[in-house]
Amino acid sequence: AGRYLAWLDGQADALAAEGAASDTLLSDMTWTAAVGRSHFGHRAGVVFEDAASLRQGLAAHAHGDAGPGLGTATKVAFVYTGETDRWVSMGGALYAREPVVRAVLDRCDAVLGDERGASLLDAMFGGAGAEGGLSDPAWARPATYALACALTALWASVGIRPSVVAGQGAGEIAAAQAAGVFGPEDGLRLAAPVGDAEAALEGIGIAAPSLIFVSGLTGRVVDSDQVLDGAYWRRQAAGEPASLSGCAETLAALGVDVVIEIGCDAVLAPLLAEAWPKAADNEAAPTLLSSLRQPPVGEEEGTGHADSSFVEAVARAYEAGLGVSFAGLFAGETRRRISLPGYPFQRRRFWLPKSGRQSAAAD
Repeated sequence: AGRYLAWLDGQADALAAEGAASDTLLSDMTWTAAVGRSHFGHRAGVVFEDAASLRQGLAAHAHGDAGPGLGTATKVAFVYTGETDRWVSMGGALYAREPVVRAVLDRCDAVLGDERGASLLDAMFGGAGAEGGLSDPAWARPATYALACALTALWASVGIRPSVVAGQGAGEIAAAQAAGVFGPEDGLRLAAPVGDAEAALEGIGIAAPSLIFVSGLTGRVVDSDQVLDGAYWRRQAAGEPASLSGCAETLAALGVDVVIEIGCDAVLAPLLAEAWPKAADNEAAPTLLSSLRQPPVGEEEGTGHADSSFVEAVARAYEAGLGVSFAGLFAGETRRRISLPGYPFQRRRFWLPKSGRQSAAAD
């Protein structure tokens, strides 16, 4: 961290230039640090907007008493929120900036547009083409599902995929899609009606989950011989969701050490943190992350905290020890490697002592 601060001092003239010149230099620096360096077990991630916030983050590490922790996490669960928490323009900044998000949402918009003659994107982003918008369950459910699928694809673009999935409401449908139970369009058709789930899935092939699937009805792992067919989703739509404590106990028993919330705000992660079984002395509580957060009152999405929530989550996942494909954060950009500080090896010398045979030969 200290070496990077010194490097920034040497770039004072370039960073003094406002706009594109400064942004390009910092982006190339981030690219080089991400894809041009080895990543070891002890690691720290700094999320920044400009040179000033980068200095602040680096200084906190350079002058802190404790170094970066050892990341050892290996088992990831994605938990998918339902349609209860949402806001107009949710995911709008990611849609504008991330090609993978835009591709998924455009695909969902086209499917529903053909069936309803109205735009899902209008419902999500406040357009005039979807009457009722997100206040109407007929739009809120498919919007929740579509955003969850987009966030799942976004995490995959940075190399992070779940080994366990769980969810509530329309989020459980997205969890099943992530587990390969049915395709994205079939899941969207299941999420779109507020009624007959069995009719929505008529003629659709239902596969066994390819990942560990924790049922939103029971809070337990779905058996390998259980079919998540229309009858299951009818019960899921009509029944009460399983308790979070049961879900938390199941995730803990499975050895999950990172829980990533897939949804439009931090809803389930804080509740799971409270419900998580008390860890034994030799066990650590899981890392709990939220993919997206609702902007504070008075702040529009696409600015400040609202625009950095996903990148913040990636940084914390990296610190926890997960392997991150950083190139995915630069989708659609053309970056170049530049000269940056290398790893600060101690560079101590260790000489082998002379053996007796070597001493005799020297004599």
